[in-house]
Amino acid sequence: MRSLLHSRTDRHVGAPARAARIRRSTPETARLAHWPLLVEARTVTGDRHQLQAFVRVLRERAGVHLGHLGEVHFSDEGDRIRVVALWRSPTDLRSFVEDAHDEVLAYRAATGAFPTVERTLWWSSAGAEVTVAEAESRAGHLRDHGPGPRAFTLASPVPAPAG
Repeated sequence: MRSLLHSRTDRHVGAPARAARIRRSTPETARLAHWPLLVEARTVTGDRHQLQAFVRVLRERAGVHLGHLGEVHFSDEGDRIRVVALWRSPTDLRSFVEDAHDEVLAYRAATGAFPTVERTLWWSSAGAEVTVAEAESRAGHLRDHGPGPRAFTLASPVPAPAG
């Protein structure tokens, strides 16, 4: 099992894919403006000595994933890192999570424990501002009320609203 956690030295590995994604054609960009986007608010907690490298690898991996549309917020609080990102669909996000399994195992091997990941999802319209306060509110709603249209998880997805 090969992991990127400790062996990643080439910072330019994803540059061609990232550049290709940036050069989207105007018709595709216009088409995306009418589609709902999946918002992911992810909080990862764990051993502060290993967490930054782990999250850096996840961010690099997300940056080259075709379903990842970008980050709108990133916060490093030492033993807690928060990321708010946009995705095309739950299927794309699930693919990313499954592809990152080796990094999770490498983190566990380095620390003796799995990182804790709290993930809250919701649908937003393209161009709508996504704030940290909204992410925190939706995560609290999910914890207090369980999954529903306001906030859900990969295990309990909610279909995208009709456009």
